[in-house]
Amino acid sequence: MKRIGIFTEKFVTPGSQESGSSPETFTALRDGSIMRLISAGEFTMGSTQKDIKDARTMDRDGSHFALSHERFALSHETPQFNLFVPAFYIGIFAVTNEQFARFLSEASPDAAVFGSWAAAFSRLCKPRYEGEPWRVELGFERHPVVHVSWLGAAAYCRWAGLRLPTEIEWEKAARGTDARLFPWGNEWHDDFLCWHRGSRGANEPTIPVNAHAEGCSPYGIFQMVGNVTEWCEDWYQPRAYDDHAMGNRHPPPLGDERVLRGGTCLQRHKLEFRCAMRYASPAVALTVDFTGFRCACDLYETHHELAALDNRIQME
Repeated sequence: MKRIGIFTEKFVTPGSQESGSSPETFTALRDGSIMRLISAGEFTMGSTQKDIKDARTMDRDGSHFALSHERFALSHETPQFNLFVPAFYIGIFAVTNEQFARFLSEASPDAAVFGSWAAAFSRLCKPRYEGEPWRVELGFERHPVVHVSWLGAAAYCRWAGLRLPTEIEWEKAARGTDARLFPWGNEWHDDFLCWHRGSRGANEPTIPVNAHAEGCSPYGIFQMVGNVTEWCEDWYQPRAYDDHAMGNRHPPPLGDERVLRGGTCLQRHKLEFRCAMRYASPAVALTVDFTGFRCACDLYETHHELAALDNRIQME
């Protein structure tokens, strides 16, 4: 066993795998993210009209709950369709304060670049003098980094040798292949996630990224809803699902805002934590609080990672 970053994980090398197969998990070399394989296959994406009708009445606020803003219209979850998705990897946990602090220390962004990555970072402490690393407030190392812009999330992924998940990948990792409403199933549980009416503390909205194992997705991915809402690679387009339903897996080529998924610790309506719920925000000027992200990568990227890892272990 080796320790990378804040996680400990058994290393898996190409020699331990059958020819042409991929490991179930691997640890990214640069940032320590533990990546989980999501196998190739079809899944059900989006919502039916009945799903939309039911969603509007699943809270105590009932049909009075308004999602009138164009970016949050429930109709943008339609149509529901089956889509084949090639295998990919996604982070078991959201990126943490400790990981992002290490990125900032190595990247050393100037004021202009830093301003495009986030308006402010909660629980991250700027260096007091040149050459000092970024620090994390004690006790919040494993909490998710928050208030990150899409540009900041994308920059981190490039630094880590990874990428953001597409919206299709995110939803498959969240709901599996049985079209479930929530990552854990179809029944609501107040204590399976961090939300405004649930487990968050009075003085600190977020919780550690490895909390609420009972709320994991079918693939064992933590906190796909609650705690922070997560950036995806895609431009947000209201009718993107029309193209996806025709078999086009490519993200929209343009747009004004980027996709967010998952719901935050400050939200209080159950419908906001459904796997199919879509959000959006500009890539820089955030209109949604508590934005975070997790990394993803393609299978071919892992072969390079694993080969480099194998070489490094043999030299140690």
